[in-house]
This record gives sequence, C-alpha cells and structure tokens, in this order.
Amino acid sequence: MADVAPSLAQLRAEIDRIDDELLSLLESRVAIGRRVAAAKGDASGPYLRPGREAAILRRLCTAASDDLPTATLERIWREILGANLARQIDPLTVVYAPEGAEAALDLARDRGGAATRLELVDSAEVAIRAAVDGRATLAVLPDIADSRWRWWPLLIAESPSKPRVIARLPLFGDVGVPAYGIAPQDPDPSGDDVTLYAIEGSVEGALDTAEVEGARWSLIAADGYLEVGHMPAGAALIGAFARPETSRSQNT
Repeated sequence: MADVAPSLAQLRAEIDRIDDELLSLLESRVAIGRRVAAAKGDASGPYLRPGREAAILRRLCTAASDDLPTATLERIWREILGANLARQIDPLTVVYAPEGAEAALDLARDRGGAATRLELVDSAEVAIRAAVDGRATLAVLPDIADSRWRWWPLLIAESPSKPRVIARLPLFGDVGVPAYGIAPQDPDPSGDDVTLYAIEGSVEGALDTAEVEGARWSLIAADGYLEVGHMPAGAALIGAFARPETSRSQNT
C-alpha cells in the first residue's frame, strides 16, 4: 500500500504540538533565572556573562543545520538570554551612538532583546558613568579603535568600579562600525577571546594612541584571554571580548 502524504490539517496539528513544546521549554528556561538569582544570594556578582553567552551561541550555531541561519538562531537566543536576565534584574543599556556610528543603537537592541530598555546619551563619559554608577546594566559605545570618538583612555584610570570592555557587538557577521559593551566588572572568557590593554609609549601595530595625563599611551589587542599578571609590566587592562565570528554571514 502506497504511503499517504499527511494532510495540511495534520501538518498544522504537528506544528501546534511543537509550538506547545517550545513554549513549555522556554518557560522552564526563563524560570531558571529566578533560581540563579536565589543561588547567588547577596553576593550576586556580575549579572552579565558575555563570555558564556558567546560560548552558547557558538555551540548552537555550529550544531545547527543550514535550514536555521546563524542570524535567525542568534536573534532567537538573544531574546531568550535577555528574558532570562530580566528575571533577575531590570536591564538597561545606555548607548552612545554619535554621527557615523548610529548602528550602535541597533547593535545594542539586538544584543539585549525586547526585555532590555535602551537609553541614548550624548557622550561616552555619560554612558560609562551610567554603567559605573549602577544606573545602567551595560554601556554601549562605538568602535574602540576609531579616533573620531576616542573613549578608551577613560578606562585607564584606576577606580574601585573598574569599568571594562566585556563584549564586542556583533558576535556574528561583519558591520561597518562595530560597538563595544562596557560594564564595571571583569570580562569572562569565552574560549576564544581578544584582550585589550593600554601601555605607555608608542607601540607599532597599536589599534590607537592617545595622550593621557601628559603621557603617550597605546591601545593593544592581544590574542587570548590575558590575566593582569600576564600582560606587560605597567599595562592597564581595558577589557576582553569574545572574538567575533566574521566568517559567519548574518544572511546565510
């Protein structure tokens, strides 16, 4: 007897069943956010774990078939991760998106998802201060290597808050002007990272150089996740981020 192709009604019923399962799984995953917050207790530590997020997304995108494009998969999981964060705190991302770097706002929105509030500010100083003061969960600023809005020297100064670069946006695909996430915490390793540090003097191959309190400093990008003790003597840690997957197109 020949196989009978499923009817349209049967296929729709199968889709409904899968949707119900997906909803149940999503609710279970988001509910873990409450348990994570409870497990942290008063010593909550950083809420943002961009290194772990990058590791999750890389693993999923590697395992996914060609039927599920990288851009789609990342968008879905960014919403899940954002919703999970919102079970622990009320996330706010402050964005500095000057002329020429307007895409920083879209990159911040894509990263935080619908559960994250966005606020535009008119300077890098204001954005970083919002994160340092705890008013914002994350500050997003334009390309750290572009001298048009040179803001990295603001991270050299020693302070108890220690604002650091913890993420580069986007993780997948290319973009004209990337953005960087700043938070008052140490970055966490993803398994494939780039460390940013500043060192006094002019260094060949530096991303940028700037005068800081009367001295010339160079911004360096080093392969790997470097602890403070493994950087050159006198270097100031600027941060670290998951290496972007530029070989993965956002449209494939």
